[in-house]
Amino acid sequence: MSGLKLSPAADAAAGPALLWAACDASLPPAWDEARRLAALDTYAILDTPAERAFDDVVKLVASLCDAPVAVVSLVGGDRQFFKAEVGLGVRGTPVDMSICAHAILQSGLFVVPDTRLDPRFVNNPLVTGEPFLRFYAGAPLETPDGVPLGTLCVLDYQPRPAGLTPAQEFALTVLARQVMTQLELRRALLQREASERRFRQLADAMPQMVWSARPDGFHDYYNARWYAHTGMAPGSTDGEGWDEMFHPEDRAEAWGRWRHSLATGEPYEVEYRLRRADGAYRWTLGRAMPSRDDAGRIERWFGTCTDIEDIKRTEAALRLSEERLRLALSAAEMVGTFVWDVAADRITADAGYARLFSVDPARMAGGVPLGELLPAIHPEDLPAVTAAIAGSVESGGSYEAEYRLTQADGSLRWVVARGRCEHDAEGRPQRFPGVVVDITERKLAEEGQELLARELSHRIKNIFTVVGGMVSLSAMGASGEVRGFAGVLRKRLNALAAAHEYVRPHGPDNRPAEVETTLRGLLAALLAPYGAAEAGRLQLEGDDVPIGVKAATSLALILHELATNAAKYGALSSSEGRVAINGTRTGERFALVWQERGGPGIEGPPERRGFGTILAERGAITQLGGSIHHDWAPEGLTLRLDVPLGRLAH
Repeated sequence: MSGLKLSPAADAAAGPALLWAACDASLPPAWDEARRLAALDTYAILDTPAERAFDDVVKLVASLCDAPVAVVSLVGGDRQFFKAEVGLGVRGTPVDMSICAHAILQSGLFVVPDTRLDPRFVNNPLVTGEPFLRFYAGAPLETPDGVPLGTLCVLDYQPRPAGLTPAQEFALTVLARQVMTQLELRRALLQREASERRFRQLADAMPQMVWSARPDGFHDYYNARWYAHTGMAPGSTDGEGWDEMFHPEDRAEAWGRWRHSLATGEPYEVEYRLRRADGAYRWTLGRAMPSRDDAGRIERWFGTCTDIEDIKRTEAALRLSEERLRLALSAAEMVGTFVWDVAADRITADAGYARLFSVDPARMAGGVPLGELLPAIHPEDLPAVTAAIAGSVESGGSYEAEYRLTQADGSLRWVVARGRCEHDAEGRPQRFPGVVVDITERKLAEEGQELLARELSHRIKNIFTVVGGMVSLSAMGASGEVRGFAGVLRKRLNALAAAHEYVRPHGPDNRPAEVETTLRGLLAALLAPYGAAEAGRLQLEGDDVPIGVKAATSLALILHELATNAAKYGALSSSEGRVAINGTRTGERFALVWQERGGPGIEGPPERRGFGTILAERGAITQLGGSIHHDWAPEGLTLRLDVPLGRLAH
């Protein structure tokens, strides 16, 4: 091999890959420099301390080859590292001084009989200066896939024209393979320690207790969470020490399951009570799986312990709740639960449901079609019930309906039914669970309460009439001033009566269709006598809100006073005048604005406030918890009433 024209400095810049290109070899290596260096890194061998296994090899090969120098050389990117050496006294040199960098470019044994006669090394500092090396023989250190890492080589201060003897060459080659065997073993150990370290880091990060055991079942590892949970010292539960951590009543079961898994290789799973660091026993789920080699033999067992105390308590509470529900349903004969299989059209239900629909409980438990149950529903209620069912089936929304059921003896019972139709991933109706509750007694009580309320309302209405009549009778023959006062009082009583009529209880048979239980309904009732709405002089705009009994009384006084003053002095006193009433709901408050326009001009606020105005303002503040503000603009009055929404509903 001749023809290399690179200087030592150029050798360093080129590296082994370019050194190959400068040789006269016919074929390039089956690797590149990046791959070679990456392979070398996997052994993590550079700059490691001396090790006896490698030192013994160089001593032996130096003796066998009768050489003063022997080296295990590993060629890096810019230097060569001597893992073991005899006769040099250094741990490495720059790559531009390396004969081994050339040796790894060859296949097989590389021998240089006389470095002074080889143009590749004639100017090498190790040849021209100390230690004046004249002979080199190196066997490559190659990975299993043929990538060279360095050489096992011998060197001499004298040239050897005849090279090595066949026995020496054989010994050098065999010992080079032994060096690679040591490197492979070392790498395997390192990889295992990296793998074990990652496993321990992962296991310690898990929220569970993790353990592992040898194939014979000997526990030799627990993660940090195990020791934190149990309070045991590290190593104290190795072997069979874990047995003492179990509740005495659970040990036999746990041991039996573990022995069965060891004998059969089947996964291990058992529930037991594990002692915590504070001495309390908590329910735990233990699981383990075997790890097998390529031949199917178990190498290790890996297991976990999961605290399931909270799950156990939840299950116990759920069982108790279910038992209570069953007892409650069995005691309450007029409550029933059902499940409708929509696709199969089969309703299965408990005994309470069966009794309400007059069906044999045993047959109901087996399932009946929906159509068989519908005739029990009162004909007047059936359309609404079927529409509610169809709506839930179509949309998957909730279902609720009140209806009457005809009993076997011909009597009627009121029930309320609630449920929801469940759909599959494609939107098809599948399951429709629900409950039916007998509300007959509640309905009867409500009817009694409504009857009483209507009677009380009737009596209150009569009181307004009697008081109004008494006022009229008292004013007869009195002075004009008294008659005027009586007239005002009678009108205010009429306003209160109108408000009461608006909010009083009405039955389904006597509620006027035009009456709405809202602010607009109250306004319509109070302002009807003035005819402003029919004449287009009254506008009701904006938001509407529900009105309660207490709020209606205060509002009636306020609105009556406004309407009366508008008719006497304001917008409604003129044919061109008009009143706009606007309601605005903002969050939890409501603002009512009364605005008059087109009436007589206003010079400013009135010099004195009348009794009605004072009464209205006090009602707004004390009864409604709000505020009232007057704006006496020349073009007309604007009044703003601001109250909490919650007070309006009282």
